[in-house]
Amino acid sequence: MSSSEVARELGVTRQTVARWVRQGIVTPAAVTAGGQARFRLDEVKQQLREHTLRQREQ
Repeated sequence: MSSSEVARELGVTRQTVARWVRQGIVTPAAVTAGGQARFRLDEVKQQLREHTLRQREQ
């Protein structure tokens, strides 16, 4: 999925998804030859859950 598709599924903006990638919260499943990130929605959701748990432990 593209970042726009992920954003739509999660109810956030594309910029939010891009920020998560920059901050290392979410890692794309792949990056195209043109530099476009591609995601698997289930992986993104898992990465966000793990990030939330880490934040709560701090």
